[in-house]
Amino acid sequence: MRAAAALAAAALACLAALQLYLAARPLSTDDLWWHLAMGKVYSARGPWPGAEPLLHTGNEDAPLPHEWLFSVALHQLERAVGLHGLRVAHGLAVLGILALAGSLFRREARSAAAACLATAIFIVLAWWRLFQLRPDLVSIPATLLLYRLLLEGRGPPSWARVAGSVALLVVWANLHSLFAIGPLLLMAALAGLALRWLLAKGALAGPASGDAAAPGQRDPGRRVALALGIGLPATLLNPRGARQHLMFLTSSRESAIWLIDDEWSHFDPFAWGGRGPELSPLAHATTDLLLGAFLVVALLGIARVAVRRSPAALRAFDPVLLALGFAGAAALLVSVRFLWMSVFPLLFLLRAGRMLEAAQPGVARRVEWGLAGACVALVAAYPVLGGFERALDSFPSGARDYGRSAYAGEKYHVAGVRFLEETGVEGNLFNSYPMGGFLAYRLSPRLRTFIDGRTADYALDVVRDYVRVSLQRPDEEGESFLDALDRRRVDLFFGVGLPAGPRDAAGRLYTTANLERAPGWIPVFRSLRHAIYLRTNERNRENLERVSRFYAREKVAFDPERGLDVDELVRARSDWCMARGILPPHYAQLLAARASPDPDLRPRAREALGVLYAVIGAYREQVANDREAAAERGGAKAPRRRLVFGLLHLDRPAEALAAAGDLLAIDPRDPRSRIFAEAAHAYAEARGGAGPRGSHSFALLGAPLNSLPLLDP
Repeated sequence: MRAAAALAAAALACLAALQLYLAARPLSTDDLWWHLAMGKVYSARGPWPGAEPLLHTGNEDAPLPHEWLFSVALHQLERAVGLHGLRVAHGLAVLGILALAGSLFRREARSAAAACLATAIFIVLAWWRLFQLRPDLVSIPATLLLYRLLLEGRGPPSWARVAGSVALLVVWANLHSLFAIGPLLLMAALAGLALRWLLAKGALAGPASGDAAAPGQRDPGRRVALALGIGLPATLLNPRGARQHLMFLTSSRESAIWLIDDEWSHFDPFAWGGRGPELSPLAHATTDLLLGAFLVVALLGIARVAVRRSPAALRAFDPVLLALGFAGAAALLVSVRFLWMSVFPLLFLLRAGRMLEAAQPGVARRVEWGLAGACVALVAAYPVLGGFERALDSFPSGARDYGRSAYAGEKYHVAGVRFLEETGVEGNLFNSYPMGGFLAYRLSPRLRTFIDGRTADYALDVVRDYVRVSLQRPDEEGESFLDALDRRRVDLFFGVGLPAGPRDAAGRLYTTANLERAPGWIPVFRSLRHAIYLRTNERNRENLERVSRFYAREKVAFDPERGLDVDELVRARSDWCMARGILPPHYAQLLAARASPDPDLRPRAREALGVLYAVIGAYREQVANDREAAAERGGAKAPRRRLVFGLLHLDRPAEALAAAGDLLAIDPRDPRSRIFAEAAHAYAEARGGAGPRGSHSFALLGAPLNSLPLLDP
């Protein structure tokens, strides 16, 4: 028995270590940044700042201070310990949550191995919430603490626990709008307590005995009801009053909250695949098994009480944990973000398992080893099927920068953010959804963003405009995406992504090249994964002067009418480009390798340079490089695909058609080659009636180009 418990504990320790590695990694939670930005605002102005300080698209009553205290706490913690300190605090918070959950399971389970397995299942299901630094790290332990204070055990809670639970609810209501979980959980528990009282009083149970009277004599219902009766009105002590209690009703009706797939997708036990990252294959399978086991054991328990009608059967059944288990199951079915509520079905199963082992002690040893084996299986599956590997992908630098980087710089395109800081430009910014919080953290209030994770703070039409602009599509009435930018009074456009189609492998929209040659817009910065454009109108005259002064200080050529010429910049100031992240540090070695007599090294260098030039928008350099690569490698498709891509971006459709013909001649049935050839023909046809180069209609031809899968996703 001890050996099985030790094996289960070792497996759980490994699983917890993997979760801790994710939690303490360089900061990459998108919402963290706007929490820090708003925490600074709330600290300075209180929870009623009066106007939206971050978004230029916010609702009239934005910002909604429904998580104001969490934002203030994060901001003050950052001031005290810095961003690296936030990483440490995140890791400690996760360890505390796992310890709290584990202690609840251990007190309910008969064996250590059962408690370890329950905790491992909790990690597998709660992993996505735990590794993000968000207010869920408050709501999860608050829920568990509320259970411990009022509902754990069969006796009534002390008055000190009742007072503590009320205080917990009040603080929770100011930290996170999910505080509504607490009162709802208490309501479910009261329903279970009422059922237990009825059964204990003789609705089903047999003649009274000492054992039978115990549940009724120590009924905690009154004090739980009192805690709810005092605590629920007390939660009105928040900046929004009763509106805080209706947060999800109003959000789902008026905002974009239900458009966030990884947050609010409903859990369908029978729908496998195609869901957000939170619902990993391992989490889905584990949830299905857990719900099935809970339902079966619950039905068996109900049948046992109905048949035996005894106090012993009632004690084994426990209607309170049954009600809480159903509440947890209902929550996770509503949304995958509540998978961590599986803690309550797990507690119910542990209670049932304890009673089963007590009735049949002979099976305990075999069960113990089975539970330990299940722990080991979860640990083995988690890195591959549990989402761990996918979570690491959101930190592109990987393990090499784990210790030294405070946050995932590549993810947040810090080269472009630094450019906006150094130039001192002001106004309204169009940005990608994941970038909104970080841009606000670094640039507000001088620059205000278009969209961020505060879905309740802007209307659905903002999201519709965001998608249309990102995909370069007109609306139903014919308004172009450029007109939408003007209607929203956007001054700067921060495009991101690589040309792997309209969306990359993670589903993010590709917008880097959206405003190439767009009338009224000029490029002012370009890097490997992003580009920044400036609207050239009278409103932005000072911004244009700021950008010009910046490049003059850097001794970099900049044309105020045409913007930044990346080809010229690469040729004249490759040193500056490498320092600024426009070119990789090994660019000089690539140039040397391209001229190498080595027949293996030379084509690899040309391939790398062709991809590099295409990605940063140095299309003249790319076309010249890829013509040489195509001539040297007669049957190579990649340089010819890039030729079509680069020539179309240079608005040379006749040459692009010729390159497409050469590409198809190699393999006419290749699906990817046909995509590029069809794009060249469609572009040439549309270009014929698009008017002179640089016209408004010509700029709108960029959408099909941005859909080309130049890179493998």
